[in-house]
Amino acid sequence: MHALSNYKGVFAAARVAAFSLQVSLLITVLAAGAWGQAVLPAYYSMGATGTTYQVTQPSPQVAGSGNVAAGANAADGDFGTFATLKVDATASVGVPVGLLLKLAGTAPAGYRAGVVLANTASGLANVSALGTVTLRTYLNGTAAAQQQEQKVVQASVLQALLLGAGTRSTQLEFSTTKPFDAVEIEFGGVVGIDYTTDIYYAYGVRPGVQTRASGYISRFAAPTGSEYAAASTSGVLCVATDVENPAFVADNDLANFALLYATASVACNPSLRTKLASVPIGGAPIGYYAGFVIGQQSLLDVSVLSGLQLTTYLNGVQQEEKTGLGVLDLTLLPNNKAQLAFAATKTFDAVKIQRVGLLTALDDLEVYYGFGLAPEAFQGINPVLSNFGSPQAGTDYFNSSPQTVSTGVMVNNVFVATGSATLSSVTDPQKAADANISSTDYAVLNTAGTNLLTLANTATAYLEVKLNGTGQAGNRVGMVVSNGEGLLDLDALRRLTVSTYDANNVIIESKSGEQLLNVQLLDGSQRNKVSFMASRKFSYVRLDVTSAASVSSNTRVYYAFAEDVPLLSLQFPLPVELTHFEAKWAGNATELRWATASEKNSRYFVVERSASGESSYEAVGRVAAAGSSTSSRRYQLRDAEAGTLGATRLYYRLRQVDADGQESFSPVVTVGKSMGVAQLEVYPNPVGTTQEVRLDFHNLSAPGGQLTTYAETGQLVSQVLLAETAGRVALPALRAGLYYVVLRDATGQKVAGQRLVVSNH
Repeated sequence: MHALSNYKGVFAAARVAAFSLQVSLLITVLAAGAWGQAVLPAYYSMGATGTTYQVTQPSPQVAGSGNVAAGANAADGDFGTFATLKVDATASVGVPVGLLLKLAGTAPAGYRAGVVLANTASGLANVSALGTVTLRTYLNGTAAAQQQEQKVVQASVLQALLLGAGTRSTQLEFSTTKPFDAVEIEFGGVVGIDYTTDIYYAYGVRPGVQTRASGYISRFAAPTGSEYAAASTSGVLCVATDVENPAFVADNDLANFALLYATASVACNPSLRTKLASVPIGGAPIGYYAGFVIGQQSLLDVSVLSGLQLTTYLNGVQQEEKTGLGVLDLTLLPNNKAQLAFAATKTFDAVKIQRVGLLTALDDLEVYYGFGLAPEAFQGINPVLSNFGSPQAGTDYFNSSPQTVSTGVMVNNVFVATGSATLSSVTDPQKAADANISSTDYAVLNTAGTNLLTLANTATAYLEVKLNGTGQAGNRVGMVVSNGEGLLDLDALRRLTVSTYDANNVIIESKSGEQLLNVQLLDGSQRNKVSFMASRKFSYVRLDVTSAASVSSNTRVYYAFAEDVPLLSLQFPLPVELTHFEAKWAGNATELRWATASEKNSRYFVVERSASGESSYEAVGRVAAAGSSTSSRRYQLRDAEAGTLGATRLYYRLRQVDADGQESFSPVVTVGKSMGVAQLEVYPNPVGTTQEVRLDFHNLSAPGGQLTTYAETGQLVSQVLLAETAGRVALPALRAGLYYVVLRDATGQKVAGQRLVVSNH
């Protein structure tokens, strides 16, 4: 089965044409043809027949015996009940305690297997007692059946998760390479110390979705010291710190890895630096992600970020250096691998990874290769946003009431009120749920500090918004926020909690602090994504901000999102390189456009449509493909029946059929039906300096409007009078820079506007 790729993001097809890239990176959907549906099923420990759970210590025992209490609670389909596992240091020294949970179905290879767990009140104080924690998958439902895979969880990683969670639940999971229908978690304690934890349920949820990314990697036929360099701190305390097989980070075999290791938890800082192959003069472009593919024999987690540092170079000169939660993005991949990267604000041609700090979870870190990747490798796919045309309070969003407290003085150790102060409030909550997702449209959660004497210790505020669709198990879910005018730091992140709710406004999952993956966005506005990976379907997303009464905070909230996550792998060659696929609402119909950079034995494309995104798709139309081509090809199709359908949002995908009959599917794109609302579409955007820009306008109330284009300085670039209520205007090639296009109606009133980015590349 071939794979169909998709290239999208802030750097569009112009970059593909401008550069001859060393490698194209494909985010792969396993069994792409079968997994082309918009929504893949999730499987949970709620099997209705046969054995739904087993106690393993380590061999199967009678349910309910030993150190597992209420094991059925983790297998009954009730996500709010839990089993309790206790490592009893006096009664079961050296004997692990485990629980195997059968799923309601068989999850395919590539799914994420995991368990939701939490500390008990007694267990929280003894997190340091954790020994080995192991996740296993099975096929045919029992421990006696075929074990599929086993992953060891580093104790330090689990400690960071559980301590950060407090009394909230957290997840342990890994991406599988084999099918499974049962998941086991096993604890091995430290001699002499008890430990207790609660197990809520096990799951198998879908992986990421395919997309296309372009960029550069450290791949050389015979790497020498000019392509890579390793260093390690010397000294008595660092004798066991080193870099093993450093050349493997730069060779042709991407399965080889160098090893950064340190057997003692001291400040020993091994590093590995590598050039990127075939980078053009001037380096990889600004906005590309610089980083490495890394791994361990055990599970990696976001907690490793505080122990690693990334640095970029250009012609041997250091450019940028990034460390920690505020700037680094960790994306988990199959086979215990991960992408660790940041969005570069300077060009670069080499990257370095270095261990910093004391975190022992980074012992024996595998470093496969370095890269400079286009942004779409790290951006979400098929996003569902909180973008309603006219959001309604109590339906599309909810927010906390102002928190007002009494202020006063102490008289004879008695508080005497003399006034009042507002500790928290929410400003413009509707702006986090409207269709404007720009950096200038936001709600604000104010938690105001005060030096006055009050009876309150903390200030809290929350904002909950509905998604314009359904978030799925396996999605990355969160909110786009900023900390006033600055980036979120670790302290600010610890004051945030992101939660999901179902359609009845019942809470599902909640993560805070280090459990949230903090990703800086690419638009230069210092906005951040705070998010986590959902294990269940959801409809609402909520952000809570808590701060001490002496600490002021003004957290801006732009919108909520649920999106698929890319999974990076390499495949050559690609039968079809899809560089663009979009759906636009125009004239009571849907205009679909797509483009390919190359094709090999491609026969035709079928555009398919769904009214819900969760039901079966139906064919809209068929377009003949180019066959075999190495040049850019553009396609389009108009879905004239879209306007007759009752749904307000439609979902589209491409089914690509090869000459041999094999099929593959594109990611799903959506379009909202905006009847009667004036619209402006600018494409391509971004655009190259040699390309023509097309401006489509729709739904003007009357002829006589105008389209005006301004340069960033405010200079008038073009002005076109519009004799129709809908149509297209073409602009000539523009110089590199930022432009603003304004659509006005016949009265001169602005009805739509859009930014246009013109790049030299």
